[in-house]
Amino acid sequence: MSDDNTLAEANEMDDEVKFAADAVPYIEQVPGFVRNVALKAMIAKAKEKGVTLIDGAFMDENNPMK
Repeated sequence: MSDDNTLAEANEMDDEVKFAADAVPYIEQVPGFVRNVALKAMIAKAKEKGVTLIDGAFMDENNPMK
């Protein structure tokens, strides 16, 4: 999957919260079979924190696998 496709698919998941291009490497590290669940969890975390644009730093700071 290309970076553009990954970003487009992530940004279709929610009308209020979007992903920045620098989040793509983090998204692509998530195995495909759990990616939607992980992204929905990240969107929920962003909403909880009042964030509307998820960037790489947000993904890194809120990575549950750290």
